[in-house]
Order: sequence, then structure tokens, then C-alpha cells
Amino acid sequence: MKKILFYIVTSTIIASCNKSSIEDSIIPEGAIFTSQSIRQDIPPSGFGVILIWGQSATLKGGQAQTEKALVTIDYMKTIEEIGTTRTVLNTEEYNYSNKTYTTNEAGLYVRYPIWFDTAVHDFHSKASNMIATNGFLTINVSQTPDSIIHWWIPRVLVKSGAKYYTEVKLKVEGKCAVQFGADFWRDLNVEFNHYDRDCITSNNCEAWVSNWVGDTKGVYIVVTFPLN
Repeated sequence: MKKILFYIVTSTIIASCNKSSIEDSIIPEGAIFTSQSIRQDIPPSGFGVILIWGQSATLKGGQAQTEKALVTIDYMKTIEEIGTTRTVLNTEEYNYSNKTYTTNEAGLYVRYPIWFDTAVHDFHSKASNMIATNGFLTINVSQTPDSIIHWWIPRVLVKSGAKYYTEVKLKVEGKCAVQFGADFWRDLNVEFNHYDRDCITSNNCEAWVSNWVGDTKGVYIVVTFPLN
């Protein structure tokens, strides 16, 4: 009976998170994308890999650190779709022992005066408020109300004409929200050089950005983005 109830509750929350429009109350202050935006649904010419990322922030800047704002990620997957077939290309399950993250894996990014201020677009400090251990990534968002916590999983090779998704199992607690996205990159190792909306001179190119996921009411949910 408990398992059936869990699935009913989980399915209800998933349906709520997968609406094309979401309540303003769960969108962090200053967010660039307030709902799903698909920029490039298939790999553009010259871009051979994709990277799935997540980001989280408190609902308000300057929010008191005593206000609960906690994100727990069970897993993140990169999924490739060709025709009607979907294949999991990689899964990050966070099976570590107290792993902390370097600035090559995650970071705290500028929130003010604007998100990811273009003047310092790739500047970020170490995300000291996130740790992976025993199969979970835990992010204490409450500790950094004036920053954006941004992290990503390893890049994978793409195929021409294919579409790419992420599946994530997570729990969100308190006054924060999470958004996922994907960027196409030119290859597995190239570094960020600058932002180019048209993907002509840059080393990475925005693929899509998801809706926001707010408080999941104490349970883990599974979400898949982008929405069809």
C-alpha cells in the first residue's frame, strides 16, 4: 500500500513539474529563462558533443541562510533519441565518498547585477556547498543566496540529426528551485572561449533550457527534459 501511495504522489508531482507554464513563485529572482526554451534541438554543424547541466538558486537574493533550501540529486542521465528509440549514453549516480567539486566540474556564478553577467561570464568560484557521497549529490543552496550554483556531468559524443534529453531523479526542499539544460560543444576537450548566441565563433552552443522544478514536498521525483 505504501509503495502504491508513493507512486501516486510521485506521479502527481511529476505532472505538476511538466506543465508548459509554471508558477512564478518557484522561479528564482533574476533567472534568465523562466520556462523551457529550445535553442537547438539537434546538433548544429561543427558541434560534436553534448553536455547536460543543472543549476539552482534560492528564490530570492539575500535570502536568510536559516531558510531551508536544499537540493538532493539521485542521478542525472544523458539520453539520445533517434526516431522512436531512446538510448542512455551516460549516467552520473554520485557513487563517491565525500567528493567535493573543482571549478572544472561545478561552480558558484554571478547572480547580480544580472545572472551570468557577460562581463565575467565564465568566472566562477568553487561550489563549497555541494558534496557527492553514497549515491547522492547534496546541494545546500541556502548557504549561497547571492550566487547561482551550476554543475554538469561529462560530455558525450553526439550523432547528426539526433535529439538529446536528460532524466533526473531529485528532491527539492524549501525556498529554492532547480533548472536543467544542455549545451553542444565542438569536441570533448575544448574550453569555453566566449558566448555567441548564433554558435558561429563560440566553442559551445546552447541546446535547450528546462522549466524550473520547485519544492517536491518531501519526495523524490523523476523528471525528463526537454518536454515534447
